[in-house]
Amino acid sequence: MTSSSDLLDIPGGSADVTLVSVKAARTVTDANTGSTVTAEPGKQFVCLEFKIKNTGDAELDTYPFAHADWIGQDGEVQGLNHILAIECEDLGQQGDVFTNQPKPDPGQFVRGTIPLSVPSTQPGRIELSDREDVPLLYVAIHPLQ
Repeated sequence: MTSSSDLLDIPGGSADVTLVSVKAARTVTDANTGSTVTAEPGKQFVCLEFKIKNTGDAELDTYPFAHADWIGQDGEVQGLNHILAIECEDLGQQGDVFTNQPKPDPGQFVRGTIPLSVPSTQPGRIELSDREDVPLLYVAIHPLQ
């Protein structure tokens, strides 16, 4: 992954990005409180867990892992926000959400999650882009059966 922005004065960087796991559910139960959150009709929760190692020579901007879009098989596009009502740890994943992660220095890595609510009516993909909306990576998502 590399990206830069002269306009925003953000240097480019490089990283080894590993998608550790993808978990999907219609309901998520908080292990600490026992409270359950159910996705809206036509939606499902998706949690992505990544490990990102900075292989560059400057602090790495993890912005792309805090913002996502969903693109349906039929071409529909939706901006996605993190779902604060669920925690990916409740689905067995490790790491805090990327909005709370520090920016790793060269040689360092972070492990984090992205909790999202996506349409469950058709297959699609989650797209992660840099600050200039240049796509960096995609994760294919299928509706739960």
